[in-house]
Amino acid sequence: MIIYLGSLQSIPSYLYEAANIDGATPFQTFWNVTWPSLKETNTLVLIITTIQALKLFTQVNIMTKGGPNGATNTLVHYIYQNGFAGQKIGYASAASVILFLLILVIFLVQNKLLRGKEEKSRD
Repeated sequence: MIIYLGSLQSIPSYLYEAANIDGATPFQTFWNVTWPSLKETNTLVLIITTIQALKLFTQVNIMTKGGPNGATNTLVHYIYQNGFAGQKIGYASAASVILFLLILVIFLVQNKLLRGKEEKSRD
């Protein structure tokens, strides 16, 4: 929320004034001024949240240990269960490679989205 608050405060007020002069409704102002101005912030928050969700371990391990029938199991907890508790090193290694590939894909998507913005600002 602090990231969004900082981003909302950085939107120039003249954009809202221009929308008001053009007769935009509050929804149109949000859709055409606020939302596009938050594109970088939305990308950042989405990526940070996804990576945090992928590395979630402590809460699951302490509270539910994977939950009833694996309902609250995460990939990191699955790696831990197979690698350390179950001594299935092959499964844990394969799951670790999958986790690495997921994080790599997220990084590449972020890099592509942010690179597009940098190239536009250079022109």
